[in-house]
Amino acid sequence: MAKMELNRQEEYLNRIDRLKLMDDDFFSEALDGKVEAVEFILQVVLERDDLKVIETKAQVEYKSATKRSIRLDIKAVDRENERFNLEIQRAEEGSGSKRARFHGSMIDRDLLEKGMDFDDLPESYVIFITEDDKYGCGEPLYHIERTIEEKEHVLFDDGLHILYVNGEYRNVDTPVGRLMHDFHCTKSEDMYSKVLADEVKYLKETEGGRGRMCRILEEMCEEVEKETAERVEKETAARVAKETARSLLALGKLSYEDISQGTGLPLEVVEELAAQKTA
Repeated sequence: MAKMELNRQEEYLNRIDRLKLMDDDFFSEALDGKVEAVEFILQVVLERDDLKVIETKAQVEYKSATKRSIRLDIKAVDRENERFNLEIQRAEEGSGSKRARFHGSMIDRDLLEKGMDFDDLPESYVIFITEDDKYGCGEPLYHIERTIEEKEHVLFDDGLHILYVNGEYRNVDTPVGRLMHDFHCTKSEDMYSKVLADEVKYLKETEGGRGRMCRILEEMCEEVEKETAERVEKETAARVAKETARSLLALGKLSYEDISQGTGLPLEVVEELAAQKTA
């Protein structure tokens, strides 16, 4: 048992050595509450030296009992009350335009109190940092804005700004290129930005930081194991229900509705099983 725990600990430490800011969980942990580091990233991406972050938090969850819930990697607020959502997206399916739209709507939903005017909505930014060049044009940044077609594409000026940062862009003669270089570094000494290197160094090279990351990896493993067990249980239950429904259909004594009610399967599934039986 002790040997297994030692092996798992060693595995975690090896994984920590390979982590970089382009890994979303590591990104969130490194920047959670780190105003200066988040401010640096936003200043580079938005090319704004005047931007001053006053609050930032990682893994901000927007829950709904009946609708789709999301969790933001990083949410930040600046001194002008502008809102920012920073997301690491390594998979193509995670960086779609509809997802960006949804993120913007989730940020907006908590910003107006009763009686406030819609014009009081602050500017908001949804920023996806993608592993690949999202639009394949070799640009460091892609800016998405609504425009009015009939007015020569003048800005609609609704206050929502969507940006994609090209993670493949590594021209270190530019601020964005250096930033993306740093996001792919596994060692703090290889990074250009001191403020980012300091956060990476703490989590990867200090006893306290590595212990913290080990606990996080342990929690992630436990969560995956729990989700896997729940999925297997559901799949097993569904398989048993279908087998029971097939047996009841073979008897020919119950209606499809009764079988549906008795097994918990949707009526259309029972009808499909019946069709397969007669095919």
